[in-house]
Amino acid sequence: MPLDVALKNFAGAFAAGSANFGTLECREFQPIVEPIPLGPVLHDYYGRLSMSDKPQVGGRLLLMLFTLDDLETCQHGWRWIRKNNGPVIDDPAWNKHWIVIAYHHGDAIVVDDSTASGVVTGHIGSFNVKIADDLASFFQVMAEAMTLEASTFNYEVLDEDFSPIPDFLNAVSAIARRVLVPAGEAGFMEFFFG
Repeated sequence: MPLDVALKNFAGAFAAGSANFGTLECREFQPIVEPIPLGPVLHDYYGRLSMSDKPQVGGRLLLMLFTLDDLETCQHGWRWIRKNNGPVIDDPAWNKHWIVIAYHHGDAIVVDDSTASGVVTGHIGSFNVKIADDLASFFQVMAEAMTLEASTFNYEVLDEDFSPIPDFLNAVSAIARRVLVPAGEAGFMEFFFG
């Protein structure tokens, strides 16, 4: 699926969800000024999405998206670190092509800008898991899962112990399996639902 189609679907799901915050709209590509070097897929992503007021996907899928203006600052703690109150340095364990574009409960959603399609991984501290082979598939799964949570479950997806209910998990898993294939489904489900 092309990235522009997936982003239109994601923006539509975002606009329709009552638990979402901020503003996010898909638009025709507009030139951008990169605050840090971005590969082609992230250049296209930021050129097609207009975001303001700290856009956040609500509900159990909680995703805080970084605007282009916040992108450089949000790399601190991942790409750039400070050791023992010294100067900020490049983290030697961090690949310079990994760009953090969002947080899920403080854990990073990262796009590898050295890949043509923008491989998406989730980073929980030093642990990381591959979520999607490409940025378009990631946003398509998010769009469908957001719509499912809002429309089918009316955001009532947790049991009395605040764990996701099996019907919701099974439905999201089926979406991820269809869009990301089984290998991607496992990473998506592990990152978002542990």
